[in-house]
Amino acid sequence: MRRGSDIAGIDSPVTPRQRGKACERCWKRKQKCDRTLPACSTCINVGQECVPRRFDVEPITNTGGNLSHSAVPSYVETLKRKRESLQKQLRHKRARHADDFNTEQSQAVSVQLSENAGHEKEQETTERTVEAAMGEIGFLSRSAMAEPRSERDEDPQELATGRMLRAALAITGANPIESRIDALQQVVGGMADQSFSLKRPLVTPFMSRFLDTEGIRFLHINSTHVWEDLEEFFAESESSRNQAFIAKPSRLFNFYLAIATGMLVSPQSASLQGLACSIHAAAVKLFNTIAQSESNSNILSCMISIVMFSMHCPLGGSTWHLVGLAMKKAIAFGFHKDSKPDASISEYSEALIEKYNIFWDLYTLDRNISAIMDRPFGVEDGDITVPPPEDYLGSPTEEQRPALRSVMHARLISGIRNSPSESLVFHYNNFADWRDIVREHSSSIPAIHILQLKCRAIVEVLKTRRADNTTGQSLICSPATIERDFLEICVDYIQEAYRQSELDNYIGGTVDAFDSFAAGIVIICLRERFPQSFRDQQIVNKCTTLLTLLGERFSGLKGFRRTLWDLSNATAPGSFITNLPIIVPNGLRSLIQGAL
Repeated sequence: MRRGSDIAGIDSPVTPRQRGKACERCWKRKQKCDRTLPACSTCINVGQECVPRRFDVEPITNTGGNLSHSAVPSYVETLKRKRESLQKQLRHKRARHADDFNTEQSQAVSVQLSENAGHEKEQETTERTVEAAMGEIGFLSRSAMAEPRSERDEDPQELATGRMLRAALAITGANPIESRIDALQQVVGGMADQSFSLKRPLVTPFMSRFLDTEGIRFLHINSTHVWEDLEEFFAESESSRNQAFIAKPSRLFNFYLAIATGMLVSPQSASLQGLACSIHAAAVKLFNTIAQSESNSNILSCMISIVMFSMHCPLGGSTWHLVGLAMKKAIAFGFHKDSKPDASISEYSEALIEKYNIFWDLYTLDRNISAIMDRPFGVEDGDITVPPPEDYLGSPTEEQRPALRSVMHARLISGIRNSPSESLVFHYNNFADWRDIVREHSSSIPAIHILQLKCRAIVEVLKTRRADNTTGQSLICSPATIERDFLEICVDYIQEAYRQSELDNYIGGTVDAFDSFAAGIVIICLRERFPQSFRDQQIVNKCTTLLTLLGERFSGLKGFRRTLWDLSNATAPGSFITNLPIIVPNGLRSLIQGAL
């Protein structure tokens, strides 16, 4: 079919129908451009202005002088080459591990040790290559234009969400600070049996446990919908069950991970970790289908489920990388921008509320994980135009109140981090306002959850105090009174966590380890100033006991227990600061140095 311009006779032999190069937007995104004038098809489809490149790139003429396309560096091509190299190394590595595993029973222990030593150099090289590739992917993500867009066939397969998710899952979760691949973890993870069978009597208590401990922290998790999924899964009619989950694989994905996470936060978690990992592996297999066929909201809700699992299982991947990937996808999808069609309309659609809830849940994860690890935030508050939950939820339900308080706490953490020059009294007043709001509805929120959020906030305040130690004054309280309050909050948190562990009801994860360690640091640094605040002189021992329990699950966190124990008995401050393990965040290092 001929163009309208051809019929009208507008085109002439000297009028070009195509550009000699890709437009500015397509070139920046490293995507194919049909170069049609006046606007390419890609820019028309997304409603963006199609502008020419900022500098000419034309084919080389006989006389020379123009810039060749081959002279323009392509990050996508670089990533393709790195991917091929990594795949070759991975195939070789798997073959070597398979050979070692098949001959393990017939070899002596000394022979096995020598073989493992021979692989150390190869493993280190592979880890460095993976880290370099992840770094380039991160650079490309930061350099890309942050326009809302959908990820479908136009994206390079090497940067597809499913592949990047598998890369984050390959990083060990046993040590949250280090970004490295654990060869043993890969072998164990690959052996996870996915032929499990779930029965209603087995699943129901773990689903309840998940909703009571983790579900209350997130706005997008609706307990009614979760129980409906359980009923559909155990429906007597197999055809109705298949229709429910085949049409929407994300429902099965989130159902699986809710059960698996519920197992990890139950008292029987030690004996159920293998089954939980098998369920997790079955869910991850569904992600590529979800990423290609379902809505952006469903994709992000699945990624949040993966993050929740990773916080409680060392084989669940790196929580830090998974949260970062999820936040990058949310920004690419435009979830941080208000997409309400008309600001004058007071009603919010159900789909829009779901989108807002997912973003604020991701925001909460990003703020909390970044705060405890002293890492940068995934998105700045100034770039967010989404209304806060209290604006679009109206009158929240009793089920939503704990999650709403968690979002307010995350915004409090962000305000503390972004205002380091403010006084101690300024931050304490903001903290007191949040605490008063939480106190109004404390009956619906577990006590340990409130204490943990309080402890995390006051640790962030202490870490961001000005170097000159200017605290300001208040007519209500003095800085000494504030520090005493902080100390008592940390003591109460450790006491409650220890009491829960005695009842075999303690939920242990990476976040809990960082919070317990930070609380122990504050207690040791302030106890000499306020000895009357100690009702239990064994509080430091209780804190190290909690860290011992968590170190048994996450081997990389064992340094917390040693550091806390050494600090409580420190006699040579200078050497102690020098020998702090790398897992101790920089903010806590400064706090320790100031106390010593």
